[in-house]
Parts: sequence; C-alpha cells; structure tokens
Amino acid sequence: MSAAATAAGYLYASGRLRGRAAREQEQQEKQPHAERKPARRETRVAVLPERSEPRPEQPRKTPKIEYRRRRWAPE
Repeated sequence: MSAAATAAGYLYASGRLRGRAAREQEQQEKQPHAERKPARRETRVAVLPERSEPRPEQPRKTPKIEYRRRRWAPE
C-alpha cells in the first residue's frame, strides 16, 4: 500500500468524522436544553424472585475417559 493511498484513506475518514460531528452538533442546537437526552443510558436490572424450595444437591457426574487406539502399528 502506498503512502498516497494511506493519506487518501485518512483524509476520507477524517472528513466523514467531521461531517458527522457537525450534523450531531446541529441536532443538539435544535433541541432545547431540557429535552436533550442524557449521555449515558440507564442500566435496567430485573430482580428475580427467591425460590421457595431449594434444589436438591446432586452428585457431580464423573467424566468418562476414553482413550484412542492406534490404527496402525509402528514397524
């Protein structure tokens, strides 16, 4: 990749970012201060109800170990 292509890509991206920032600023100026949205969205958390009956303790399953057998025997 040549330096000219890199520079062209940089200029293209920076121009798009400048245009986006200008559009956002125009939209903010149109809205009254009281109607502006907060910068962060509130995180909503749901609370789960407590379980009435506890789960019975189950023993952990032992993993089954399987070994592979060679298909060929060394000579």
